[in-house]
Amino acid sequence: MPADALPSKLNPRRLAARGGVLAGALLLAACAQTGASRFDVDAFLRASDTAMPEVLGNADFLKATRVPQTECATLLQSPHSGVLEDLPASNAARGPAWLLHPADAPDKVWLVVGVAGGERTCHGPLPADAMKTLAERAKG
Repeated sequence: MPADALPSKLNPRRLAARGGVLAGALLLAACAQTGASRFDVDAFLRASDTAMPEVLGNADFLKATRVPQTECATLLQSPHSGVLEDLPASNAARGPAWLLHPADAPDKVWLVVGVAGGERTCHGPLPADAMKTLAERAKG
């Protein structure tokens, strides 16, 4: 039976066209899902040439690691969150920054960055060992 004689639902040309549209939609969805995760946070933090000023000024890093403001506020307002460690000032363009060492997760830290207007953003959780290395490099 020729393809033109098949009912329209079974027509190979129509099925191929629908499959192409479906494949394109799936590809776009996959790209959208991985677009936010393209920045390799761990590799960036552990690179031998990465310095704390670069971490604090890298928009891609900050975007990839930022938590919602409500979660950040809760984290910072809880008296049992952990210990805040001051980070050395790296440039006058940004506000102060701290590392929050949570009491219940010694292998993780949160980066807290002061932004315009006195607000703070929280980023993490981040590997404590990598951030400790960067903080030590920045101090001295």
